Amino acid sequence: MCLVTAQADLSSPDAEDASRALLDSVVTDFRSEAFDSALAKLIEIEKEKPHDPEVLNMLGSVYMKKKDFVSATKYFDLSLNKKPGYFPAAFNYGELLFLQKKHTEARRYFQMLAAQDPANELLQFKLALCDIEAGDEVRAKNSLNNIKYPGDSPAWYYAQAVWEYRHSNPKKARAYTATAKSIFGDKTLLFDETFNNIGLKP
Repeated sequence: MCLVTAQADLSSPDAEDASRALLDSVVTDFRSEAFDSALAKLIEIEKEKPHDPEVLNMLGSVYMKKKDFVSATKYFDLSLNKKPGYFPAAFNYGELLFLQKKHTEARRYFQMLAAQDPANELLQFKLALCDIEAGDEVRAKNSLNNIKYPGDSPAWYYAQAVWEYRHSNPKKARAYTATAKSIFGDKTLLFDETFNNIGLKP
């Protein structure tokens, strides 16, 4: 997709299709870890859509991957300012805290999101992960028990895997993730990303 085409009048259907195609290519870059390419495209898209919460959130996500946490915070804040309660940006804000090893703050933030959506298995997983990484075993066990099983996502399996990894049982941990992959397929990608972020093998 030609970038010039994507910068056309975004009020037209063709321009919207072009803009969406460019955003799709950003996602492809992001998944292949071509973060500089993704960032360059997003900067161009932002010129045409400076108030789009999705674009702002994606910019924050790329900066987070590049470990530019100041810029990431700025763009997540902008996204939430444009669309209060926008879950992708809200979730990423918590993830940003977690990646900076601010486990207590991250847990508090994810708990706030979970209070609005108690059935969200991804948030249940993140709460357990914060407790495990913080070394609070009693609280971690309670959080693990709160994850729905059987659920609609790989959350329970991946949470169990983190617990086993942190208790020196890598073989058992990999058995959990392998089972999750066999059941949920591509739904495990977000969880794999979390594992990579904390140095674990999915």
